[in-house]
Formats: sequence, structure tokens, C-alpha cells
Amino acid sequence: MQSAREYLKELIDRGNALQNSKYNSNVIHSAWQLSNTGPSQAEITAWERDVKAFSYRHLKEHYAYNLIISAFNTMNTFTISSVVNYLENIYNDWGFWDAKEPKAETKSESQKKEQPLYDVFISHANADKESYVDELKTSLDKLKIKIFYDKDTLEWGDDWKKVILEGVAKAEFAIIVISKNFFGREWTEKELNEFLNRQNHNGQKVILPILHNITVSELQEKYPSVANIQALDSSKYSCDEIALKFAAQLIKRLKS
Repeated sequence: MQSAREYLKELIDRGNALQNSKYNSNVIHSAWQLSNTGPSQAEITAWERDVKAFSYRHLKEHYAYNLIISAFNTMNTFTISSVVNYLENIYNDWGFWDAKEPKAETKSESQKKEQPLYDVFISHANADKESYVDELKTSLDKLKIKIFYDKDTLEWGDDWKKVILEGVAKAEFAIIVISKNFFGREWTEKELNEFLNRQNHNGQKVILPILHNITVSELQEKYPSVANIQALDSSKYSCDEIALKFAAQLIKRLKS
């Protein structure tokens, strides 16, 4: 989107083009009679209209505003040159523009606004809670991070579907515990698809899969779109080891 200062430069350039054209040597002081090689009355009138409109919208706080309006009111052969000079002075007045333009957001403020609500969302089948996922959550808790775990996050009276979808949308990562219990469940697969869409849209790592009592071949058969994402096998790593690996991913993200 073009800024006010950029448009002002266009008006200055148009004014310079007009005054560089050849005026009739017999021009009367109060008229705009031009030679055949000069600008037309319509071009001058259009430029005058645009400068006045721009000045009224953007330059009323500048001391040169009244000088511009007065110059147009006198309407003589020196008007274009005078107005262009005033406009150039305003264009180069950085104090005026700095005071007029909104302050740029600092990097720290921008980053603060972009911080996720949760560092990780644990997606899993309810049937795996007691046998595995509760222990994994306990290990992740040692990191003192923000975790979406439905068992702890959902409160009495919550619209659970709404809260879960908000967690999905506002989590930095998703640890997805994929087991046979995960297969074919409406909400586990909905969560998985939401995270896949985010990852594919943003091109940024989101999904951290854990294969729990299933093989890569079973994953490939059931969720081929996930099979090419590097996964951890729950039988080869303790929950504490997985938590440390997640910490490494989170630190890497925060440093980027």
C-alpha cells in the first residue's frame, strides 16, 4: 500500500514535469496560457486539484500548508515552482513524518503477540491414558512448559469441542501418540488432520509423532500422510527421554 510520503513524491514529480514544459513567452501574469509544446490546462488543473486534496488530508499540521493554499490563490506563472518547492521541503521534513506515522512495532512486542497459548498439545486416544500418556505428561511437566492435555485443561462446564479446537490452533507443537486405539476415532483423527493442515500450510514443523505399540508399516497403511514424518517409538525411549527430546525441539524453535 502506497504511503502518504510516496504519493507526495509523485505530486512533486508531476509538478516538475509541468514546470519543465515550455511556457509561451507572451504569457500574461494572471493567466496559464501555454505554448503548443507545454502542458494543457487540464493537466495543470488536475495537478492543482490533487495537491490541494492531498494537502488537506495530510499536510494541515505543517507550517507550509497555508503557503501552498496561498500560492494557488495567487494563480501566476510562478505558482507551480513555488508549490513544488513547498512540497519538496515537506517531503524532506523527517521530523514531520516521524511524528505523523505510527510507531513501528518493536521486535519484542511482535514476538510477544505471536507467542502460542500452549507449547505442546498431546493428542492421543483415551484408552492409552493410564497405560502410557499420563506418564508422558508427567515427564513433560518437569519442563515447566504450557501443555494442552484434555484431562487437565478441560474444566467443568467447558464446551469441550471448542476448547480442544482452540488448543489445536494455538499450540506450537503437537505430540501425537498413535496407537491402534488411535485408529478410526473421530476426534483423534480430527486433531491429526487439523495439525497436518497447519503443517502443510505453514511449512513449519508442528507434528511430533510417537508410535505406541504399532509398526511403521501399520502407520503407513493407516495414515500414509504421516508416515514420512520422523517418529519416535515408545518402546525405544523412556518418557523422560522423550521429554528431553521435546525440550530440544522447543529450544530450537525459540532460537529461530
